[in-house]
Amino acid sequence: MTIDQPLTVKAQLLLIFTLLVLNSGTAHSQTPVPSPQITATPKVTPAITVTPKSSSPPKNTKASEKDLVKTFEELDKGFTTVVFLLVKILVGLLSLFVIRRFFLLIINRSSQLIIDNFSNATGADEIEGVLPGLSQLARERLAREMKSVYQRSKEHITSVGPEINLSSTRFPLPQATANQQLTNFISSVKELTPDQIDPLVQLLAVVFPPYGTKVTGILQSQGEEHKRIGITFEIQDIDNRIAAQIYTVWELPDSEADKQSKIALKDRYRQLLRTASRWLALELSKREMIRGIPKLYLGSKRQRYLGQIHNFFGVLNQSSAQTHGKFFYPLAIEELQDAIEFYPDWYQPYYNLADTYSLLARTEKGDRKVNDLQSAIAHYEEALKRVTEPTVELRIKVARAIAQLLTGKEDLSLAAKQEIQNLETAKNWDATTVLNYQLLYYLACWYALAYRLDVADETQKQAYIYLTYSLARYKNKDFWEWISKDPDLESIRGCFPELKSTLLKTLNEKPELPKQTGKDFAESIEKVLQGVD
Repeated sequence: MTIDQPLTVKAQLLLIFTLLVLNSGTAHSQTPVPSPQITATPKVTPAITVTPKSSSPPKNTKASEKDLVKTFEELDKGFTTVVFLLVKILVGLLSLFVIRRFFLLIINRSSQLIIDNFSNATGADEIEGVLPGLSQLARERLAREMKSVYQRSKEHITSVGPEINLSSTRFPLPQATANQQLTNFISSVKELTPDQIDPLVQLLAVVFPPYGTKVTGILQSQGEEHKRIGITFEIQDIDNRIAAQIYTVWELPDSEADKQSKIALKDRYRQLLRTASRWLALELSKREMIRGIPKLYLGSKRQRYLGQIHNFFGVLNQSSAQTHGKFFYPLAIEELQDAIEFYPDWYQPYYNLADTYSLLARTEKGDRKVNDLQSAIAHYEEALKRVTEPTVELRIKVARAIAQLLTGKEDLSLAAKQEIQNLETAKNWDATTVLNYQLLYYLACWYALAYRLDVADETQKQAYIYLTYSLARYKNKDFWEWISKDPDLESIRGCFPELKSTLLKTLNEKPELPKQTGKDFAESIEKVLQGVD
């Protein structure tokens, strides 16, 4: 064997390896052809052992595929994690929104006033067609009356009854259907929550139920051809905190009903709505105020608070009688009697009850008038036993003197004159220093009545002086308008337009006049009266 033979063998082996790499599937099956020059043929067999190397390229390809699959799996896992994280954040935000919405509905929850459409119990077919219109008209009138009552409530609480608080910033306005926002919200939440916590969600509806008042109205009539009509109101508390109430507001008494029978039935109901809406506004406002009594007020404190509320609504009914008819006088008397029962040591309900009887007597005649005046005098005396403020005491004494004068009885008239004389001759009395317009107004009424009844001298002049003093002390539009309607001032009413015009001019020129006292005040008022015929 020459030296070139091993090199030849190596070249052959290299060629075989190359073929095996290129044809990995067939290289191992070929049989090498022996070369005449190569005697050591078995040495070719070991070259076949390179077969394992021929599978290395597929292994790399499979590894790449596995890496790619693994990468996609990792990306998919990461994407799923991000999606679940976003979903959790979204669910958390929605949960916070739901909780916020729930608390807002609870915090902003207010008392509801639901006024159902009227029902027709008159049997008159002509009423059926106007029931929806009457119902809506009733809601409109009621809304106006409740606004008026609320404004009067704030004024009274500020000036007279500081211990009484309003339960809300405003009384609820009437609506045809109930507000179901909270109920619907809880029902929606219940549908989305798991069954395991459904009882908890249902408990929310029990803990936070709707509250307020529902009013049902029924049109009534009496006698043939609907001689007398009325409206029955059934007032129910939605959450049953206050007892239900049924009351009928009737038309005029039978003696006056014939005048109304010539008016169409539907128009008579429209007229009655004015009185009925006022009564309903007062009653609903009172219930709302009673509902707002603090729960910590127990025992005698709660009794006194109830006494103040009934006294307040007694005054409102009394003033309503002067604007909406004498129907409200008995209601005022009833409220004030309740106030006395709840708060017997307070002078106010006795004083207001006496005023109510005195005003009612002015609408009566004969024995009924005298009886009402005697009731007024008795309650004035009860108020005097309890009052502690000197100015209020003087006002009550003058009011009692007015009632005594109105009885027409000689002994009581003499007692009234003596009362006024004692007041004006007292050492500390100076009318120009009195800032209480009510006391001055009561004195003007007494002198005007004395002038009408001719029981004292120079009464007309004194009436004008006290009236001008009172108007100067209290420049209030409603008060100035009332003096033209007050029956007690009828005897001196002729010069009122000129008096008010001259006084108003003086007040504009001297804005400090209401607070002036003594000589300066007296001279200014004297000039005003000189300008009046």
